[in-house]
Amino acid sequence: MATSRTLKITDDKTAFAALEKALQKELADATYKLEFVDWPKVTIRLNGPGYNSSITSDIAEAIVEIQTALNRAYSRLVHDSPDSRSLTAAERNNLRFKAKVSKGSSLINIDLGDFAKTLSTELLSKMTPDQLVISVLGLGAIAASVVAYKGYLKVRSDDRKSQIDADKQIALSQEETKRLDTLARAMSANAAIAAARTDFDDARNSLLKSVGDAKTLAVNDVTIDRDTARTLSLAKRSPSEEAQLNGTYMILSTDLRATDYIKLRVRRVQDEKEFSATFQDNSLDRAQIGLLQSAEWGRTPVYLSINATILRGEVTTASIISVTAQPASAARR
Repeated sequence: MATSRTLKITDDKTAFAALEKALQKELADATYKLEFVDWPKVTIRLNGPGYNSSITSDIAEAIVEIQTALNRAYSRLVHDSPDSRSLTAAERNNLRFKAKVSKGSSLINIDLGDFAKTLSTELLSKMTPDQLVISVLGLGAIAASVVAYKGYLKVRSDDRKSQIDADKQIALSQEETKRLDTLARAMSANAAIAAARTDFDDARNSLLKSVGDAKTLAVNDVTIDRDTARTLSLAKRSPSEEAQLNGTYMILSTDLRATDYIKLRVRRVQDEKEFSATFQDNSLDRAQIGLLQSAEWGRTPVYLSINATILRGEVTTASIISVTAQPASAARR
């Protein structure tokens, strides 16, 4: 029986040290329980006249986006789906965090420790120790580490170099540069973590927009002034693209938990790309549903016509429109 050990995570330093060990495959000698103490967390502070123990509608919207990003990340890791509609009501309730507003200024503390604990518990039996640590701590770092926020600001600053110069405010130390490299390797090791960065960057952009008439905005003690925040927030979000993903697929699994649709995990034969696709109970006839069942049970390819939306290269929604038997000659290819 493998030895059971506890990894206690108290701050960015301990999180990145454990993450580095996992990336180096140094945690395979035991099973690990992750214990979170005061990490991961997001602290937001708005300073200025009138900002005293209160939040604006804009900051409330940004906080909601952080919750949405967490839900999507959990759905990707646990259900292999970027669509948070795959979450049950119980899961949504367990993942919901509370934002605490403190006196003296608009200081908002968001503790994500319970979320991280819930995620690690759910993934414990599904992943190796290294994979578990990369997934949970990688996501925690994407969501709440100082280096993830600084890295985001640095990219936005570089994009608008002619308009502002925020180098002094967001400069990375030597240690933070190493952590940013560690985070990049974690994203390479787990596509769900890489996809989560986009959602959390959208939430960070909303935080910048929420500055309003406050003099400064600080996120985890990284402080920028109002003009810098406004300038960095100007870029538009990437729009979703409509796409046809018609092709030959293998059916990997079927999920019947939803009451109004059926979800399949599919893999496209031509490039091994995997994603989830859905269809309504009454959208396919009995013969087509039979083809899907035969393809899954017999592990044989089937031709699917799929309408999809793609955001930054990721399939965000996919609907199966029709199913066609795969010709034997094509199956042999």
